[in-house]
Amino acid sequence: MPAAHTLENSSANLAAGLLMTRENINNTEGILRYDLARYRSWRCHSDTQFKEWFNAVQKWQVARLTRTHGHLLEDDRYKAVTNFFLSDMYGGLDLSSLANEIERALPTTTRLLPDSVMRTAAVALELNAITGELDEQVASYIFEHLKATEINEENMAEAYRHTGSREQREQQMVLARELGMGLDKYVRNRIIYATFKIASKPLHMAGLGALYDFLDRGFAAMRPMGSAQEFLDIFISQEEAIMNKLYNNEPNPYQT
Repeated sequence: MPAAHTLENSSANLAAGLLMTRENINNTEGILRYDLARYRSWRCHSDTQFKEWFNAVQKWQVARLTRTHGHLLEDDRYKAVTNFFLSDMYGGLDLSSLANEIERALPTTTRLLPDSVMRTAAVALELNAITGELDEQVASYIFEHLKATEINEENMAEAYRHTGSREQREQQMVLARELGMGLDKYVRNRIIYATFKIASKPLHMAGLGALYDFLDRGFAAMRPMGSAQEFLDIFISQEEAIMNKLYNNEPNPYQT
């Protein structure tokens, strides 16, 4: 199937399942359901061969991110939070269980957790949704349009420039910063964090353990740092530098 046709079908399926724009939703529950619908619409859920390609793209991306940010993984201050971003937020976050939980018992969640915490969860889901959508387009371009059999820096860079938009990729970075700052803010708010910890048992009993554990890992990663600001500045500035090189067609864009 040609890449353009694939991406057109993907967009059509998404539009059919999402009858209103995200900007028109004014409550946390609606936002969560919207981004879970985006996740449900991914082609990789229904196409076995495409899922292999999609997984290959995400595996390559994680390996590249690990190389780029290796210095952060070696720094005791930032090791935990870097691992959280690479494992839970990229390639390691399987939303299937989380989606089932939220769709089944979202009202319970919103009663037990502060809305501010749920909004941080919504940021995480939006970041995961946009990342998956972009990676699906990259997978289609590399394996269907270019007919490549493996991923390398050259075809990844070409796919990056020819799929998605710069606005979407900049939004990824905005969301990554918002997620990091949100987790950092609430883990240092004694009242909100105490409320969150108290909610552990009732949320697990209600079958919402995956959501709680995800947020708990994020809070735990942020807690050892004095502030998330410096980490986010380092991480995001490096990603912005690579993005600029890619869009400017510079040689060796992934070398930092």
